Amino acid sequence: MKFKASNSRKLRYGGVSAILTALIIAVIIIANIIFSALAQRFLWYTDLTPKLLFSLSDEFKTLLVEGDPDLEDNVSPFDMVDKDREARKAEDPDFEDEDLMIKIIFCDEKDVLEENLIQRYVYDTALELADTFGDYIEVETHNIVHNPSAVAKYKTTSKSTISTTSVIIAYGGEFHVRELRSFFVFDTAESTEPWAYNGEKVFASSIMALTRAENPLACVITNHGESISTAFATTIQDAGYEVRDLNLREALSTDAGIPEACRLIIIHDPREDFLTKDNALSDVDEILALKEFVENSGSLMVFISPDLTVKAGEDYALPELESWLDEEWGVSFDRYEDVDGGKKSYVISEEPTYSLGDRGKIFEAQYVTAGGAASITDDLRSSASTPPSVVFSNAMSISYSYDLAHYDPTNDENATADAVEYDYGEYVSGANVRKIYDIFTTGNKAEAFVDGRSVAEANGNPFKLMTITEQKNNKSSPDGSYISDPSYVVACGSVDFASDDALTKSYGNTDVILSLLKTLNKEPVPVGITYKAFADSTIDTLAEGVASKYTIALTVIPAVITLGVGIFVIVRRKYR
Repeated sequence: MKFKASNSRKLRYGGVSAILTALIIAVIIIANIIFSALAQRFLWYTDLTPKLLFSLSDEFKTLLVEGDPDLEDNVSPFDMVDKDREARKAEDPDFEDEDLMIKIIFCDEKDVLEENLIQRYVYDTALELADTFGDYIEVETHNIVHNPSAVAKYKTTSKSTISTTSVIIAYGGEFHVRELRSFFVFDTAESTEPWAYNGEKVFASSIMALTRAENPLACVITNHGESISTAFATTIQDAGYEVRDLNLREALSTDAGIPEACRLIIIHDPREDFLTKDNALSDVDEILALKEFVENSGSLMVFISPDLTVKAGEDYALPELESWLDEEWGVSFDRYEDVDGGKKSYVISEEPTYSLGDRGKIFEAQYVTAGGAASITDDLRSSASTPPSVVFSNAMSISYSYDLAHYDPTNDENATADAVEYDYGEYVSGANVRKIYDIFTTGNKAEAFVDGRSVAEANGNPFKLMTITEQKNNKSSPDGSYISDPSYVVACGSVDFASDDALTKSYGNTDVILSLLKTLNKEPVPVGITYKAFADSTIDTLAEGVASKYTIALTVIPAVITLGVGIFVIVRRKYR
């Protein structure tokens, strides 16, 4: 009887404990849901990040006030405003500084902007800009539903669409209409929930572009099946360029030619070859036009897909374009013979340390830290945090067709103390000198494949993924001196590098393009101003090998600790 009573009491106490535990857990969950809803509704947030989310970064402030000190002819946005004001005063004695301001215009009422969490991020940044730089920047709010005429003058272009969530940045007679989505970072182009705030870079790029004396023009060739992603076009615009499609054949046929204001030509994923007098029925010569453009201090970016197949007996998939790049600019896209006698571009299969998926077809590239192109990624590599992962997918490698040269700092009296040796390609013909450098490579254990068959291995000599060729052009200036106005050709064996997916994820591809455009344009670009993540999602960009190590560690270590504690408790109870 005593045994039954003891069991009954244990059962009763155990049941009560289980019920109390379940009730406590339920109360905690319900309280958490209620508090989360109230926090979102009434903005009960405390920023615990090292830099407050709404605070302007020092990099952003420096860029507006001092510009880019790396540029020889550096003029900051505010210096440009001061120059414009002085010019206005010379024309009109009654002109006041406040008559020429950088305006940030919101298209809804202040109360709406403050209540909407997403819009408030942008609004607070604008308010802090106006508060910090009140002599140059002012903020306006207009209810465009009740007063559409307030922003009517900003609808002068056919592509401009203004909604209540639009943000207009205006200066003088120029303006940018930015949609709310552009101020944030999303996992994909289709995502609706942002994971990071990118307002500083958007404001910086627009202010720099609007205060610039003249926006450079970037032309995207379109008549060979080319196209660029929406994110790529936006990135180019963020660098201060005007982006325009160019049917090169039509432009040459009508004698219009390449626009005089064009500073950069982009060839992205051509599916057909370019015309020359040898392969065309007319006098149109697209290769000659490109040749003259680049040699006259123009810049060219070429992205070729590895999906193009080289016919049997041919050396190139696009004979005219690729032979020109090969013979004159040192760029040879690597291809190997396939089973049918033709040649195919090959895909890099990285070692597990850098692989990010799809059996190595998506992988993390390696920054080149020495050579003439290392300065392009200096800002990214020297950041306080870990340099962002730069991702390539569906890629083929590049080889130099120039003679290989070697730089030895011990033979250079101007070398810095930290200078190191490196290889590069060089072409010399009289006074004409061209040099080609690596920007990104694979790791030391990468492999190349054709039709699933391994055809080459890095074996300590990484494959080249992106290169830049430079030709220095010395031109006389008005004062009789000479200035350097170089030509550049950037080559990449992957069109996925600039896809929407690659440029909207938390990779460094966007910053790489901005850094390249900074070099090609010789103008300030907002490189080094980073987004502010709402939460740490670094695990998303870990390579498969590193992620596997973390997974194993986080799985095994807690289990071992739990097992050890359990054994300790059992032993202590047994011998107590």
